[in-house]
Amino acid sequence: MSELPDFPDTTGVMILPWTSLFPSAMLPLHIFEERYRVMCNHALAGNRMFAIAHAADDGTIADIGSLGVIRAAVTNEDATSNLILQGVHRVKFDVLTMEPYPQTSLSILSESQDDDPSLAPLRKKIGEVCCRAFDKETDTLHYLKKHLSAPASDSAFTDVISSILTDPQSRRALLEELDIKARMQLLLHSLEHDSAAG
Repeated sequence: MSELPDFPDTTGVMILPWTSLFPSAMLPLHIFEERYRVMCNHALAGNRMFAIAHAADDGTIADIGSLGVIRAAVTNEDATSNLILQGVHRVKFDVLTMEPYPQTSLSILSESQDDDPSLAPLRKKIGEVCCRAFDKETDTLHYLKKHLSAPASDSAFTDVISSILTDPQSRRALLEELDIKARMQLLLHSLEHDSAAG
């Protein structure tokens, strides 16, 4: 993602309960609310970035979310639009304001991209359980096999697999876990649970 501009200090934010955007993963979005139309127009005219935030039970957003970049955008005749947003980084949110659309200041959460040799057995186990959990010959399995064999940091490896989990609470927990070993262990547990559930 070397072509990305500098990360912003403040950005628009789309509040979507139990929706998690992982770094490098793609999220299709249909934009129809007026406030988000304005937000997306501003993003497209600028750095093409906005954030995705989870709404906490008390009406505030969760502290940790994701910054994404618009990779594709199509405006429909009714002024709605369809976007593909690609995750670029986990972020920590600060103060949220709501006018003219949700906006927040943020800071990028740093993660080591260096491989830790001690995590190799855990990574191998995740790959094995992952293929069992998606054992039918589907597009998802082909995608996973390609990803599992490709070189990637432990963080990228874990995030891409996390992005295909269907349980929103598991996805949320994986997004918010910043320690890579703990995140990999949590992913393995989620995959084993899914595999056992059939």
